Amino acid sequence: MAQRKIVLITTGGTISTADSGQGALPARGARELLGMLGPAAAAFDVEALEFDRIPGCEMTPSRMVELARTIERELERPEVKAAVVTHGTDTIEESAFFCHLTVASDKPVVFTGSMRHGSELGWDGPRNLLDALRVARAPRAPGLGTLLVMNDEIHSARFVTKTNGLTLATFGSPACGPLGRVYDGVPLFLVAPVLRRHVVKPLIEASVALLPALSGETALAERALGSPQLRGFVIDGFGSGRVPFAWLPAIEAALGRGLAGVLASRTGSGAVGDAYGYQGARHLLSLGLIAAHELPAHQARLKLMLGLGNRLGAAELKEFFEAE
Repeated sequence: MAQRKIVLITTGGTISTADSGQGALPARGARELLGMLGPAAAAFDVEALEFDRIPGCEMTPSRMVELARTIERELERPEVKAAVVTHGTDTIEESAFFCHLTVASDKPVVFTGSMRHGSELGWDGPRNLLDALRVARAPRAPGLGTLLVMNDEIHSARFVTKTNGLTLATFGSPACGPLGRVYDGVPLFLVAPVLRRHVVKPLIEASVALLPALSGETALAERALGSPQLRGFVIDGFGSGRVPFAWLPAIEAALGRGLAGVLASRTGSGAVGDAYGYQGARHLLSLGLIAAHELPAHQARLKLMLGLGNRLGAAELKEFFEAE
C-alpha cells in the first residue's frame, strides 16, 4: 500500500482558538482547522485525529508520553506517510523535542502552531498548517527527526526554541539556524543535521528539579537538592555554566547520593565549560555534572527525565547528552 496519507494530530493551542467574547480559547478541532485551508486542503490526503484541546501551558511530560505513543502508533500504519501535530507555542518546542527523542520512525513528524489567535487579522494558523503539510510530504523530510514549521521556516526540534512571547518570527535555532524555508509554498531544505538521533522509549522519571542560577541566591540548591524523592537535577547556570560558590556543597552532596546532574547555560545556547581557575563550569563538570551543550535547561530537564526513565547508567547518560 502506497504511503500517501498524512495524519493531522491536534492538541489545542492558539492555532485552535476562537474568540469566546471574553478572550480566545482553544475551540477548533482537527476538521475545523482543515476547513480553514479551503481548496488548498484538497491537495492532501489528511486523516484528522483530535488528541486534546488545551492551551500550550497545560501540556505536561506525562501527556507528551501519550502524544509520542500516539504518533508512533499512527506512523506504524503502512498507508501513513507522515504526521503533522498542531500545538500551543508555550510548550511546542518541548513536545517536539520529546518526540524527536522518542519516536523511532523515520517518517516525518512536523509540529506547527500559531502566534496570533483565530479571530485576529493576519491569523498565521492556516498558513503554518498548510506549510507543515507541505513539509511533511517533501521528499527530503524523512530521516530528519521531528521538525517544527512556522513563519515560513523549517527547524529541527533538537535546536529550535521560542525567543519572543508575541512576535511571529519567534522561533529560532541559535546553534545552527533553520534547516530550510518554505518559498511560495515549496519547501527548500538547505542543510541536514549531522548529529545522530539517540531514540529512547517514552518513559520518564518525573522527580527532576531545575535550578536557575540567580545573583545573590545562595540557599536554593540546598533547599531543592535535599529532597529524598529527587532522582536528578538540571542547573541553569550563569554564562557558560557557573553557579554561586555557596551552591557547591549541596551539589557535591547530591552527586554523592547518586543523583544525576546536568549543567546548562541560562543563555539558552552555546557550549558548557570554561577555562577559569576558580570553581566555575570546568570544576562543576569535573564533579560529575553532564554538559547540556546547545540545549536550554527546560529541554535538558525533559532529556534527563527520559534518560532516567529509561534507566540509563552514568556512562550511557553522559553519552545521551554529549554525543547529540
